[in-house]
Amino acid sequence: MMNCPSCDQQVSNDSSFCINCGFKLDKDIKKTVINDDNVNSKIALIKQNSHNSGTRLLNKITIGRGDENVVVLKYNQISWKHACLIKDKNKWILEDLKSTNHTFINDRSKKITKAEITEKDTIFFGSYKISAKRLIDKYIEFNKGIFSTNSFNIEEKETTFGRDPNSTVYLNYPQISWHHAKIIRKGSDYFLKDLSSTNGTYVNGKRISSSKIAVNDTITLGSFSFTLNPDQKIEKKDLREDIRLDSEKISFEVADKKNNSMKKILDDISFTIYPSEFVGLMGPAGAGKTTLMLAMNGYLPPTKGFSKINGQSLYGNYDAFRGNIGYVPQDDIIHPELTVYEALYYTAKLRLPDDTKIEEIDALIEKIMTQLGLIVPSKQLDIRNVIIGSPVDKGISGGQRKRVNLAMELLTAPSVLFLDEPTSGLSSHDTLIVMDVLRKLADEGKTIILTIHQPSLEAYKKMDNVIIVSSGKLMYYGPTYPDSLTFFNPNKNSENVIDNADNALKGLSERPENIWQEKYRKSDYYKNYVESRRDTQKIINDSKEKLQKPSRDIDINQWWTLTSRYFTIKKKDIINTTILLIQAPIIGLLISLVFYKASPIYNPATPLFLLVVSALWFGTSNSAREIVSERSIYMRERMVNLKIPSYIFSKFAVQSLLCLIQCVMLVSIVYFFLDFNGNIETFINVTFLASLVGISIGLFISCVTKTQQQAVAIVPLVLIPMIIIGGGILPIKEMNTASKAISYLIPARWSYEQIIHVEDEGIRDKLKEFNEIYPFNKKVTYSKALFGKHERNDFIIFLVIIGFIAGFLRLTIMVLKRRDII
Repeated sequence: MMNCPSCDQQVSNDSSFCINCGFKLDKDIKKTVINDDNVNSKIALIKQNSHNSGTRLLNKITIGRGDENVVVLKYNQISWKHACLIKDKNKWILEDLKSTNHTFINDRSKKITKAEITEKDTIFFGSYKISAKRLIDKYIEFNKGIFSTNSFNIEEKETTFGRDPNSTVYLNYPQISWHHAKIIRKGSDYFLKDLSSTNGTYVNGKRISSSKIAVNDTITLGSFSFTLNPDQKIEKKDLREDIRLDSEKISFEVADKKNNSMKKILDDISFTIYPSEFVGLMGPAGAGKTTLMLAMNGYLPPTKGFSKINGQSLYGNYDAFRGNIGYVPQDDIIHPELTVYEALYYTAKLRLPDDTKIEEIDALIEKIMTQLGLIVPSKQLDIRNVIIGSPVDKGISGGQRKRVNLAMELLTAPSVLFLDEPTSGLSSHDTLIVMDVLRKLADEGKTIILTIHQPSLEAYKKMDNVIIVSSGKLMYYGPTYPDSLTFFNPNKNSENVIDNADNALKGLSERPENIWQEKYRKSDYYKNYVESRRDTQKIINDSKEKLQKPSRDIDINQWWTLTSRYFTIKKKDIINTTILLIQAPIIGLLISLVFYKASPIYNPATPLFLLVVSALWFGTSNSAREIVSERSIYMRERMVNLKIPSYIFSKFAVQSLLCLIQCVMLVSIVYFFLDFNGNIETFINVTFLASLVGISIGLFISCVTKTQQQAVAIVPLVLIPMIIIGGGILPIKEMNTASKAISYLIPARWSYEQIIHVEDEGIRDKLKEFNEIYPFNKKVTYSKALFGKHERNDFIIFLVIIGFIAGFLRLTIMVLKRRDII
C-alpha cells in the first residue's frame, strides 16, 4: 500500500489512480490530472520533492504577475511580486510586497501592509478580487506537492486527452468526451486529431477534425487551453476560474425609420470584468441593459467594437468559447410540461458528450440541485419529480423556476454566467435566495453578470461591482456598496443615501447624463475599473468577423434526444394533445353525416376533397405554433450546440405521428359510411402525405412569425386559398388560365388529383370484378371530368408533393439560419 499524494488516503501499489480523489498515480512518468469532483479539485502533478521526501515545508508563498510566483495572476492590477501568504503556526498572514495598487482585505477601504486573514475573508489586489480560501488552498497544495503545473512533455508517440482516467491528460469535466482528442508526434511534426468528441476540438478558435499544429498554436478543449511551446512542451491553462471579460468600445445602432437615420442603443461602452466577480447591470427603462448583455455574450454582435474573453474576440472565436458561457434569458428556457428532472436530463443529453452515462447525468443533476437548494435532505425537500408548470397549471414556485433555469446552465459548468432579470417577479424572500446562490457561485470561481431592477439593499450588497448605463452610455462602473450610492448623491447625508439601493438611479435622474459621464471619467473609479484594467493587446478579429455558429448538419443523437423530449411533452400535455386527436373523428363524422346516401350528383369527389383539405388542416394547425412558442428555448440551445436540422426534424417526426393517427381515424370513419371504391390504405397514404405538407407549411409559419397569435391568424390565410383554388369548388379544367396556373402551386390540388386517381382505379377494378356496366359514360372518369385531358402520372404527383414537403422544410431551416445573427 501507498499514500495518495493528493488526499493522503491509502491506495494499492498497483492502482493507476486514487479511488478517493481521482488523482493519477504514476511512478515513472509525470502526468497531468484534472479532477472536478469537488470545488477544491485542481490541476495536479506530483513534484518529486517536498512532503513525502522529507523536504522542509515552505512557510510562505508569493503571489504576483511574474511566472516565478507560486500563485500567478496575470492582470494589470497585479504587481510582478504583489504579496505573500505566510503560515505562522495556526495563523494565516498576508503581507503586501510594496505593490503599486496595494492589497486590501474585505473591502477596498482597508489597505494593509501585513494582516491576519481567515478562509472567510475576501482579498483585493488593486481591484482584482480573490477569496482567501483559494489562496490558502494554493499554499496547501504547493506544500503537499500537488501543484498546478504550467507545462508537460508530449509523449513520444501520442498524447491523449479525455475523461477516461487512462488518458495521458485526464480531464474529468462535463464538456470533455471520454476520448476527446490526441496529439500524434511524427519526428519534429505534431498533429492534433479530434476523436469524434461532442463539443469539439479547436485550434486557434477554429473547430478541427484533424490538423497539423505549430509552435504558439492554442488548442482549446472545453474549459482548458493548451499551447505548443518551442521546447516541445505543452503549456496549459485552466479557464474554469480564469475568465476575464472585456467590453471594448461597444456601440450598437438600429435604423430609425421615422427620422430616416440610425439610432444609437449603445454608445462606446468599455469596461473589464475580472474572474469571480459578481457584477450587476442597472439603468432606467430603455437604457440598453439587455442589449449590452447580448453584445457581451455573443447573442448580438455590436455595430462597432467587440467583446473579448481572455484577450480574444468572442465573435471570431465563439465556437471555442461557447462551453464557457452560460446565459439565462428573462423568459424561461424550460418546458412547463416536464418535471424538473426531465428538463435537466434532456438538457444534459443535448449539451454533454454523447458518451456521458445516465449514472453520471443523474449524479450531476443531484449535485447541482443540491447546490442550488432544490434538494435539501434535512428539510425533506426534493423537487426532481415535480412538474415545472405554468401560471395556469401550477407547479414549482417562481423562485424555484429561476433556479431550475440556472441549473440548466450549470450542467456544463460554464465559467461565466449572464442572467437577464433573474429576480424579476419574485418575492423579496425568493430574490434573496437567488442572490445568495449567485454570490456562492461567484465565490467558488464563476464570473456572474446580471441585469437587475429595483433590488433590495440586502440583495444589492451581495454584488461586488455594478455597471450603470443610461441612454446607452456608461455612467458608472465600480464597487456596488456604498460607493455607487454615494457617487450619484455627493451632496446628501450619507447615512440617508446608503440605506436604499434605489438612490443610485434616483441620483442619476437628478442631473443631465453628460455631467455624470464627465464626473465618472475624472473619478478614481474610472481609473481603477476601466483604464487600469484595460487590455492593451490588439486583436485581429472584431465584430465584423462572422460569428461562428453550429453547422447545419443533422446530428442523429441530438435528433433522437430532441424527438424524445418533444414526444414526452406531447404525451404529458394531455388536454391539448387530446383536442388535436379528437378533431379527426369529429370531422370524419360530419363529412359522413352530410354525404351519407346523398344524391348521385354529389359524387365522391367532394368528400374526397374534404379529406385532403382536412389532412392539410391537421398538419398546418398542429405545427404552426411549435417553434414560435419556444423561441427563447430554441435561441439558447442554438447558441450552445443545437443543429437546426436536428431541431426541425424532431418536430416533424412527432407531428407526423400525430397526423398519421388523425388521418387513419378520419379516413376509416368516412370510408365506413360513404360508398368509396378506392383502396382505403392508399387513401390513408395520400391524406397522410397531404398532412406532411401541412406540417412543413406550419413549421414555416411558426418560424417567420413573432408571436403565437400571429401564427394562428396566418393559418386561415394559407388554407383558404387551398380550398378555393384546390379544385374542389370549381374543377381545374373549368378554371381560367390564371387560376389554372396558380393551382399548380397549391399542394391541395395535387393531393386531390392523386386521391381522385385512386378512386378511379377502384371503380375500374370493381367493373372488371363484377363485369358491370358503368353507370355513366365508360370513357369519362372523375380525373378527366375534374382535371381535363392529360395523362395520369402517379410518380410525378408523388414527386411534386414530396417537393412541397422538402421545400417548406428547407425554407424553415434557411429562415432560422438567417436569424442566427440579428
